[in-house]
Amino acid sequence: MESNFKQSFRQRRTGFSLSRQSGQAKACPTFKRASFAVVLSFAFCLLPFALQAQQESSSASIENGRRIFSGSCSMGYCHGLNGAGGGGPKLTGRKFSVRYLTQVINEGVPETTMPGFKNNLNKEQLANLIAYVQSLATSTATEAGEAPTAQEHIQTSTAKNAEPKPEAAAAAAKPIAISKEDRALMGDAVAGRELFFGSGETTNCRVCHTIGGIGGKVGPDLTNLAAKPAKDILQSITAPHASVDENYATLVLTLKDGQRFAGVKRDEDETALRLYDTSSLPPVSRAFLKSEIAATEKLKTSPMPANYSAKYSRQQLLDLVGFLKTSGAR
Repeated sequence: MESNFKQSFRQRRTGFSLSRQSGQAKACPTFKRASFAVVLSFAFCLLPFALQAQQESSSASIENGRRIFSGSCSMGYCHGLNGAGGGGPKLTGRKFSVRYLTQVINEGVPETTMPGFKNNLNKEQLANLIAYVQSLATSTATEAGEAPTAQEHIQTSTAKNAEPKPEAAAAAAKPIAISKEDRALMGDAVAGRELFFGSGETTNCRVCHTIGGIGGKVGPDLTNLAAKPAKDILQSITAPHASVDENYATLVLTLKDGQRFAGVKRDEDETALRLYDTSSLPPVSRAFLKSEIAATEKLKTSPMPANYSAKYSRQQLLDLVGFLKTSGAR
C-alpha cells in the first residue's frame, strides 16, 4: 500500500508513471488533459491573428485585382467602371465560379471583342483578378453558368454579316436642289464640317451620327439629310424632340435591383439586350441580361441633347446646316 501511495504521489508530481510490464514512462491522464488544454488555449489565442492575416491577404489580392481590372477591363466598351457594364456584360451583383472566370479570362469569348489574357497574366495576377471580380457579387446574386456565351458581348464582324454591294457604294448621290430659303439658313460648309467631325470634342455630331460612312452608329445616318429643307435640318439640331424617329427614341430600362438606364436600343437576342447609354457623352454600349430587366419603357423623346442652340452660336448652327445640306450634293 505504501508502494502504491508513493507511485501515485510520483505521478502527480511528475505527470509520468512506470509501466510494470515495459518499464517505460507513460504520461498520466491528468497530465494529458492539462497539456491539451494549454495547446487549445494557445490555438485560440492565435486564431484572431490568423484570421486577420488571412483577411489582409484577401484584401491585398482584391486590391491588386482591381488595379488590373481598371487598366484593362474598365473602359466603356469593355465592362465599364467598377464592372457596371459597357460593351461587355455587367459584372457587379453577379456570382462567377473560379472555373468560369479562369476560362473566360484565359481564353476569351470567340467571335466577340472579349480577348483572352492567358499570355498577358501570370498565375498570381489571374488569381488577383478573379478575386476582384468575385468581390463584386452581392449576397443574393445567382451564379453564372459554366459556358460563356457571345450574346452578352459586342460581337465582331463575321462572314454572316451582309456586305454592302459595291454598286451601291459607288452610286453617285442625286443632285440636291437648294432653294433661296435654304441658302438663307446655310453658313460655311467647311466650318460646319469641322464642327461635325472635330476630334477635340466628345459631344460633337460624329460621336453619334454617320455621314458618308464616317462616324458613330448611335443615332440615324445623316448622309441623306441633304434632301430635307434647311429649316428642317436646323430644327432637328436645336429642337430634337420636335420630331423623333421611332427607331431612335429614348428607351428606359429598369433593372430588378432598381438601377435605371436610358439611351438608344442597339440590338437584342434571346438572352440579352444592348443599349447605347446616352446619359453622358460619348455614349457607352451596355449589355443587360433579359433576366435582370424588370421593365422597359419607350419614351417619345430623343436621346439627343437639346442644348445645341445654347452651346453653338447662330453662325455655327448655320455652318452645320450648310455642311449637312451640301454633304449629299454633287
